[in-house]
Amino acid sequence: MKHFNNSTSRILVYIFLLVGFPSKTPILANEEVFHSDVCSPQNPDCYFERFSKLKLPRVDPIQVGHVRRLNLIDGAEHKMTTVAVHPPIFEIPNFLSNEECDHIIELAKKEGLETSQTVKEGVKQDMMALGKNNKKNFDIWDPNKDGQIDTDEMIKGLETNLDFTPDKETLLMMYESLGLDKNDDGSIDFEEFKQRDIPEMARYIGKVKKEKPHTKSRHSRQAWIQNYSGNSDNIMASLQDRVQRLTNLPLELILASEYIQVVSYGPMGHYNCHLDSDWVRPNKPCCHYAENELDHCRVCRYATILYFLENVEDGGETAFPIADNTTFNEEEWMRDANNVCNLAKNCQKANVVVKPEKGKAVLWYNHHVDNSTGWLGPLDQYTFHGGCDVKRGTKWIANSWISVGEDRDKDILNWIELAEYEEEKSNARRSVDSEKDSIHEEL
Repeated sequence: MKHFNNSTSRILVYIFLLVGFPSKTPILANEEVFHSDVCSPQNPDCYFERFSKLKLPRVDPIQVGHVRRLNLIDGAEHKMTTVAVHPPIFEIPNFLSNEECDHIIELAKKEGLETSQTVKEGVKQDMMALGKNNKKNFDIWDPNKDGQIDTDEMIKGLETNLDFTPDKETLLMMYESLGLDKNDDGSIDFEEFKQRDIPEMARYIGKVKKEKPHTKSRHSRQAWIQNYSGNSDNIMASLQDRVQRLTNLPLELILASEYIQVVSYGPMGHYNCHLDSDWVRPNKPCCHYAENELDHCRVCRYATILYFLENVEDGGETAFPIADNTTFNEEEWMRDANNVCNLAKNCQKANVVVKPEKGKAVLWYNHHVDNSTGWLGPLDQYTFHGGCDVKRGTKWIANSWISVGEDRDKDILNWIELAEYEEEKSNARRSVDSEKDSIHEEL
């Protein structure tokens, strides 16, 4: 880990947060796990009695290098080290055993991995992002206002607006193929900008993205691990307790968070800097239902727990470009003149760089806690992070997101609804199993 001082039926309701389990005294697949202290959906008053005045807990980072000793499972000790204060970021080595890491990878393979997507995907979206051929839009693409969109400005604009990061050679090839640079000077002036064929340009970019996926800000494959009860996969079902001990959050909240996401990065695989949660916007409530599109609600993730599931031969770090940046300037960051957000190319420019080590967990908080409500507060923009280029080998990670909305009472109602759903599903499963047993007895 390197540290420098200066410088998203129910998506939040009908789902588990599935996480890992450490090497000592692991729970076996045939051992059933019970959460005896969790409120029953038959007693909804229990939830409100316990949590109506709950303030979201948050681990104090103290200072960089501070070490805590944790009892996450009986008979074992883990160390949690602070690697940044703004935002609070912590490393927990050996949070998962090798067997548990391998188990999560196998579950992901069984689910089937698909190409990771970003919000900004498709020709239609690219056409909109390219904008109109007018002076106002030209000035956006020409941030230094010198009347010329040079190659650096064009690459930065394509990366920011179209999720497309070509190298200079690929960019100049696009200029030549589409006849964009009429005078062959390597820059686009306003007269050339006005003559852009937007649909043709968007189709060309889409073709290059498909042929060269490493030109996208996100180059990986992923799977979502579905719910696992104690009857179907006890290793996974037992892991929620450990997350509860790590975060000191109610188990009811953890049970109501998202499925675990498993991601695989091959050679040149990366994910440029991004936020795990969304900005607080009064006109967009937090998503609680799977059928809701992100046009009408937003992703709200109070905290992230990232797990490294395999060692990487070279590269594949997780980086936080502006963590603990004492000279942070929002305008300069949005301009990103040094392109530090492109972690595929500039990983080591990040302030905090965490090396992938099998079994290691990394915890950070995406939001502050609201001082008046004690619940979800403003987004912490210092949590911009991403995955650096894999130079050799394959990188496997898993993401667990702690999902919290902006209204405590609505969240509690969601926890109750989830518990009711899970109880119904468990009863239905037991009924099917019982019918199978009866058939076997008859045979």
